[in-house]
Amino acid sequence: MNKNKKLVLSILCGFFITVSVSHAAVPTDKTIISWITSLQDSNANPPQAIQIDSTEAVKLISGEEAYLSGVSFENAGRNFWAGYVLTRPKLKQARILKEFGGQSNSFKVHPTVYKGKPIQLIEIESAGSGQGTVESSKSLVYLNQWTSKVITEVEESSYGGRYDEKLGAEDCRTGRENSGYLNVMPYSPYVIRTTVTGDACNNKPQGYKVSSKLIPIVINEIK
Repeated sequence: MNKNKKLVLSILCGFFITVSVSHAAVPTDKTIISWITSLQDSNANPPQAIQIDSTEAVKLISGEEAYLSGVSFENAGRNFWAGYVLTRPKLKQARILKEFGGQSNSFKVHPTVYKGKPIQLIEIESAGSGQGTVESSKSLVYLNQWTSKVITEVEESSYGGRYDEKLGAEDCRTGRENSGYLNVMPYSPYVIRTTVTGDACNNKPQGYKVSSKLIPIVINEIK
């Protein structure tokens, strides 16, 4: 092999090594659970009996690469089986986000631009139920270190109505079916928060009200 070919091969090998080092592999489910530093926040029994249902790469507001997981807590109560874990491979640590979850562990990552800087906002769900009512919320947050800071949120609820002896069933007119949506605009520092409210009768759009509001994105960490 001549000197030129050896030089090219050496450069390519160095390039591939650099790339492989700078992009860490996605942590396995076992690794994520072993990195959790606050197992006392787990609703599972035993505390480490946590199942990772989904994991997605996210960026903290500083730009640090991290991972957010929707998890299930085994042997937990009805309103406490679901939650979220934030993993930071840079620190080899993970933490449970105590303020979200309940009966939902779904989330969406929204890329956008704020003051010229590409960022990610996370739409994260929480839910609970009791006495025939299901209530949930969607919170739009950004992640700063271990803290999730809420920009806005929207509430949802479902209730079939009071039981009517004449009908032999719930009276849908006394119930409610409220839903909400958060629309993150990719290149604008605003979020459109929309709510749809009405009774529990299957007569859409009759009797339903739609309301939308423009919510500014404010991130104090970015000047």
